[in-house]
Amino acid sequence: MSTNTEDNFLDIMLIEEENFFIKSEAKTYQEIIKELGEHLFSKGYVKDTFTQAVLDREEAYPTGLQAPGGGVAIPHTDSEHVITSALSIATLDEPVDFHVMAEPDKIVPVSAVMMLAVADPEKVIPVLRKVISIVQDAEAIKNLINSVSKEEAKQIVIDHITA
Repeated sequence: MSTNTEDNFLDIMLIEEENFFIKSEAKTYQEIIKELGEHLFSKGYVKDTFTQAVLDREEAYPTGLQAPGGGVAIPHTDSEHVITSALSIATLDEPVDFHVMAEPDKIVPVSAVMMLAVADPEKVIPVLRKVISIVQDAEAIKNLINSVSKEEAKQIVIDHITA
């Protein structure tokens, strides 16, 4: 069994254009989490408990990161709420405040939200590592934040994952 996440990331995570949102007008982290979570639920990727579980987890374990290319958040929750692994990404029309992952008392203005729905609990950490590798690439994040179409945003993510 391969443990090389770079080789099998696309086998683990469903990355579809329909799961990308460009210039969302959400005004709070709760709104953007609900927007993405409800979309994943409407597609049958997650259970009806998913969105609330992500919101609850975000309160306890914030996911905001000040990345080199801009503020990013990676909200997610336990695999028990997921049916099919999928990635949903939103860029925001205006940054939304998230609490910082390592320092919950601090706030980071977030311009891109990468919501993870991972069905296999053993895949959560490898998937997070790969997504964080995207976050650490300043050019990839700037390009994602500035993307003007779902197709462009998806291609930025795919190019990084498969590079």
